[in-house]
Amino acid sequence: MSSYFKFWLLWMLTGSPVTAALLLLAFWVVADWNTLGFSRRLLRFFRDLSRQSKLERLLAVNPHDRKARGELGEILVSQRRFDRAIDVVRPALEQDQDDVHALYVMGRACLGSGRAEQGELFLNSVVEAAKPGSLRPQALLEMGRHRLARGDAAGAIEILRRFLELLPSSVEGRYLLSRALAGKGDQVGAAAERERAWQEYKTALPYQRRAERLWAWRARPSRPATYLALLLALALVAGYAARNIDLRQLRSSAAEQQSYLDD
Repeated sequence: MSSYFKFWLLWMLTGSPVTAALLLLAFWVVADWNTLGFSRRLLRFFRDLSRQSKLERLLAVNPHDRKARGELGEILVSQRRFDRAIDVVRPALEQDQDDVHALYVMGRACLGSGRAEQGELFLNSVVEAAKPGSLRPQALLEMGRHRLARGDAAGAIEILRRFLELLPSSVEGRYLLSRALAGKGDQVGAAAERERAWQEYKTALPYQRRAERLWAWRARPSRPATYLALLLALALVAGYAARNIDLRQLRSSAAEQQSYLDD
């Protein structure tokens, strides 16, 4: 109903239902882009589809391109096509068993397909590699996330603490650690990690806050509830204003008709 009133008000202001609909759509896209991020993920999905086609054509011509295999495997993992990702990345590891990116993608694909032990072997190879770069903390985060999902709270705590030693400002990592601690019955520790997650979010740079906003809201769910209450209040105000505008127009129209009849 609130969207209807917004549309109705915009229609009254612009005089065009098409313009009103476009403005309302633009408002929701901008709001989502800076909050929940569904529009960003949708854009990334279509961009990945286009890139996927190019990579598949490239590999049809040059099947030994390890970089293309790793990139295509990562796209397939994001699409949850884990078995297909394993088939794509396996030849890259057969060419070079120390290819850190291929090890990382293979580990994620194995974890996603239910091969937990194999997945952790690949990801541990990333962690222990001489030059893993930014993939070392990401490999730890993947293992911690999947251990938590499998109900291994103790294992998740150990891995996530190692991850936070490398990236202490990660809001996601601290929120996941809070869940793992709660799973072990440590409610005080869980509450402390949730609070730390929120504080890390508040002091983060704008682009980091945009990326971690959902995790911060999960750590402090009262914040989105407050936003929802504000939106509801705005919707009620908009509805009240719309009804008053409508009544004034009806009264004005009735007065004009009565004046015309009197003349």
